[in-house]
Amino acid sequence: MTPTIDPNDIHSAADTWNGFIYQGKVALLHVLKLINQKDNVDGLHLQLDSLEDFAIVRYENNEPKPITLHQVKAVKSHYYSKYKEAFEKLEKRNDDFPCDEEAFFHLATENEKSKADIEDIHTKLKIYDYDGNPYCKIEELQDKIKVQANNCLNKFGLMHLSNDNYLEILCNELESLITDSIVNIHAKNHQQNGDSINKSAYYSTISLNRFRDIIITDLTSLQQDKNYFIKKLKIDLNRYYQEFCLEFEDEIDEEAQKKLHLYLVYFNSLDNSQFEGFLQEIMPHRHVKFSTLQEYKDNSLIINEVKTAFLSILNGVRNSDGVNKIGWTDSQTKKYFPSSIIVSNSPASKQNVSIDIINTVLDTLIEVPFNSDYIITEGCNVTSVIEEANKSTRINQSDIDVLNNSTSAEYDKITKWKNISLIDLEQAKQKLNGNNN
Repeated sequence: MTPTIDPNDIHSAADTWNGFIYQGKVALLHVLKLINQKDNVDGLHLQLDSLEDFAIVRYENNEPKPITLHQVKAVKSHYYSKYKEAFEKLEKRNDDFPCDEEAFFHLATENEKSKADIEDIHTKLKIYDYDGNPYCKIEELQDKIKVQANNCLNKFGLMHLSNDNYLEILCNELESLITDSIVNIHAKNHQQNGDSINKSAYYSTISLNRFRDIIITDLTSLQQDKNYFIKKLKIDLNRYYQEFCLEFEDEIDEEAQKKLHLYLVYFNSLDNSQFEGFLQEIMPHRHVKFSTLQEYKDNSLIINEVKTAFLSILNGVRNSDGVNKIGWTDSQTKKYFPSSIIVSNSPASKQNVSIDIINTVLDTLIEVPFNSDYIITEGCNVTSVIEEANKSTRINQSDIDVLNNSTSAEYDKITKWKNISLIDLEQAKQKLNGNNN
């Protein structure tokens, strides 16, 4: 039977910057509310980044039909004018793809106009209600998700499982279901003869019973091993990304938005081993270890490093050279790779970070990422990491001798670090962006 809606006529938002972080969390909150409110959620599905930022749909003749549409706007502005076009867009979506119930608009910031005023002007939408408030700040969203998750445990007679640690595990598993779906949509889009991103987003729905099944499963036996903590680190990185985009929304243009979103999809598509290697590459000054809770706490991503250095570098430098990798080559064929290093350019800081890098290299046998000549930092410049570290007595000289004179295959990767330099972001932008700064 010919579908009443052609998915190729719908522009999916899955390839845009705001993507699946804040929207995914808002979608999860709404799904949990539905599970709490309804006797059952049979036949209900979550659709992401297709008819709208997300939608609750049912299937009729194997075609998704919208029950509710949801547009999510994670911006700081409280001015009505900032949202007027988006309000109108949601109303048009409701005209083009009529839903059984309502079209909801989600605000992250209190608007200068009241909920009633907005709904009087835009009669075809409703402002979503968050426990009596017409908006929900990004930093408050996770707590609301945990409250709803706890209510679900209560509904299904599982309050004996309820504690802060268990709720975090549960919410991580639920959130991963959404993240994995978005990554899968992009994966299909990039396959040879794969579906368009519009078609993938339209049909790749998630049954709400899958969320319910996770909730009613006792997760206490879920092993808190390296794989578990890698999942937590991905969630941390996603959260830092969303916060970064919100903080600098006025400075990130449309092309940079798309670029950052695709980077994040790439990070989330890495398997656990690849993601662990990626973290070590962007943190060459620390040994990345997280097989236990203590190691996770000691070595996990530091929010200031990620936002001030790593994400700022990805935002500030042009698109990476090549597909599904990070790194840049300048006009002199010198190669560059981003890091999360945020130390200053003082003599002490330059020496300390060089020592930390060499110690990490000797300890982990980490390869030079992207065969780089330069590691980009937030504000530190070092001509030669090995020469800078060699000035200190804190490096074991016998280890340095091994590094300088090694010929074995095992140390081939280490010797490449002898030629590595650190360069600050502003200088890297001049070398890589040309006149496009």
